[in-house]
Amino acid sequence: MNFLLSFCFCLCVSRLPSFATPAVLFQGFNWDSSKKGGWYNSLKTTIPELSSSGITHVWLPPPSHSNGTEGYDPGRLYDLDASSYGNKDELKSLIATMHEKGIKAIADIVLNHRSAVKQDENGIWSIFEGGTEDGRLDFNASLICRDDNDHPFGTGNPDTGDNFPYTADVDHTNPRLQTELSDWLNWLKTDIGFDGWRLDYVIGYGSSFTKLYMEKTSPEFAVAEYWRWNISKGQDGKLDKNQDAHRNEIVNWIEAAGGVVTAFDLTTKYILNVAVEGELWRLKDSNGKPPGLIGIKPESAVTFIDNHDTWSQGLLPFPDDKVLLGYAYILTHPGTPSIFYDHFFDWGWPKEPIRNLTAIRARNGINSRSSVTILAAEADLYMANIDDKIIMKIGPRLGLGDLDPTKSNFHVATSGQDFAVWEKN
Repeated sequence: MNFLLSFCFCLCVSRLPSFATPAVLFQGFNWDSSKKGGWYNSLKTTIPELSSSGITHVWLPPPSHSNGTEGYDPGRLYDLDASSYGNKDELKSLIATMHEKGIKAIADIVLNHRSAVKQDENGIWSIFEGGTEDGRLDFNASLICRDDNDHPFGTGNPDTGDNFPYTADVDHTNPRLQTELSDWLNWLKTDIGFDGWRLDYVIGYGSSFTKLYMEKTSPEFAVAEYWRWNISKGQDGKLDKNQDAHRNEIVNWIEAAGGVVTAFDLTTKYILNVAVEGELWRLKDSNGKPPGLIGIKPESAVTFIDNHDTWSQGLLPFPDDKVLLGYAYILTHPGTPSIFYDHFFDWGWPKEPIRNLTAIRARNGINSRSSVTILAAEADLYMANIDDKIIMKIGPRLGLGDLDPTKSNFHVATSGQDFAVWEKN
């Protein structure tokens, strides 16, 4: 019996892929999408174009009732009809359309905290509801962390991670909460059609609980937002060249969470933001590898240029005139690249260059485990050979001399302002 259980567990966890195929994630919303009305129906019309553009996974916004229209202050988790993005039937129709085109649906999942929906007899907002008639995920102060400074009425165990302001941090050590959250996630898979998770604010609870939820729900793909504002800087306020501590912290979290969940490569994000502004030498570490998470654990890295936080809220925006240099980097390098909705649809002009880059990635089988040989990393030029199938370049330098790929059996596949990609003949 023990052998059978062990075998079933290993089989279940092994379903999570290492993405040896050229997967590309697309964020299907921004911070303001919830205010536009009918978002699910609107996004549904874009699915054929996303499919033809090489998108394999679409990250959808938080699906449940929430005290904030964006969905990140969840209340009744089972209530999908109260979402600002659309109702449950519209969501299921969107996901069905995605599946028809071979695209996986990734749900934005907020497990760290909940918003109360009612006041108790003392006028305190301490009554939490799950949105079902049988009381699943209904609870009171007993499941709120006792050390939540914003909710001092909590009587649960102390928080196992960082406090999230304003909403109530839930006690993930509670067996009932673990079971009912896992059941809800599995319901999102079986009844709604989701294939995987984007895990919000995972620094808010212990990594062992991410491991537990992964084991209990077996998503096809999962990516975590492990974001701390602890990038290393010098006395002049500029990023230090060596960011090993930053990326190693993300690696340590991934491994503590069981090793089967990916994480956004914030290290690459920070470095690339600065590198494209005339400091491309930053894109090579002391071992001659990429300096971010993709340089040491690429199969667990999800790279990105911007998202609903970094761009929409201005928390860490990429230089807008250098966006295509960023995509030329992440869409040719290992890791799983993510494309932001605004860049592809709202801005318009980056769409065709991005489509060209995703086509090159797919055509050459560039994937999360691809190998990188850095050919140059200087202030005005970065060049790399990936899998000996493509060579890419970003930076304003025009004269490449002996580095010119056309001298070694490569031809230009796509190019633009300060970037180019060559394919092998």
